[in-house]
Amino acid sequence: LNLEITDDWKVQKKDNVVIKAIHHVALRCHNEENYRETLKFYRDLLGMKVKCSWGEGPYAATMLELDGSMMEIFATGACSTRTGSINHFAFSTDDPDSCTEKVKKAGYPVISKPSDVTLLLSEPPNTYYPLRFSYCIGPVGEIIEFFCDGNLSKKNTKWTF
Repeated sequence: LNLEITDDWKVQKKDNVVIKAIHHVALRCHNEENYRETLKFYRDLLGMKVKCSWGEGPYAATMLELDGSMMEIFATGACSTRTGSINHFAFSTDDPDSCTEKVKKAGYPVISKPSDVTLLLSEPPNTYYPLRFSYCIGPVGEIIEFFCDGNLSKKNTKWTF
């Protein structure tokens, strides 16, 4: 990336950067039933709003939105649960614990319970970055992280990258 972090933690774009942000993440479901389950998971369970939908049956698609972040879901597509180079995607939340509990109660696997970590950053030097996160698996086999900045309990681990 061609970015600089300034003393006030604002990221400054350099002149030759042509992209502004990630627009959306897309999921291809295994079939129409999996599409309905996936919509229910992200819309009803996690609270994303439908921005728009198009197509019908195996050609149906929906764009979901949450505070400017978007996810596109396609009814069918040739997919497997582990393709490409994306390891996971993260949702920003103030409460990873309640998100994790909702997912667990709905019957989806939780692969990492909510944990507190404090990273010792190398840039800016000697700066601690507290965070809390958990991981689950969604209805298409996607790995989802629920991520919160600066929400620590008394137990934490310090990592250095």
